[in-house]
Amino acid sequence: MNKRRLLKLADLLETGAKNPKGVKFDLGTWGGDASGGKKPMGMHCGTTACAMGLAALSGAFRRQGLRYEITQGNYDVPDDLKVYFGDNDGLDAARGLFAISYDEAEWLFTVVSYTQDKWHGAKGERAVAKRIRDFVAGKAQPI
Repeated sequence: MNKRRLLKLADLLETGAKNPKGVKFDLGTWGGDASGGKKPMGMHCGTTACAMGLAALSGAFRRQGLRYEITQGNYDVPDDLKVYFGDNDGLDAARGLFAISYDEAEWLFTVVSYTQDKWHGAKGERAVAKRIRDFVAGKAQPI
């Protein structure tokens, strides 16, 4: 487990929870455009993203090899974000970046691992950050 990287993401999530003009947290999507096409996807309130989407869009892990691609949507389908680490995408990118198992990545970063009241917004960001911190400290792990 790369504790330093995980704690860096927890910091990023907690900072994001305090910023109402930043990315709109949504555990249900890697990233998307919620601005109605008025702005390109990025670190503003017109963008939605989960923890890994936020990690990629922020650039905080770029030097470690985390990158993203944006697929351009149309009037029916919004822009979408794909996260990569090396040749891996999605949860495998999280697994590689943080040196954790697939089960741990799923438990930390997917919507099905949290109660519905923690899927969105600042409450969700704080919940994921807390789980990351507890995991790093050895206080919590996937069942």
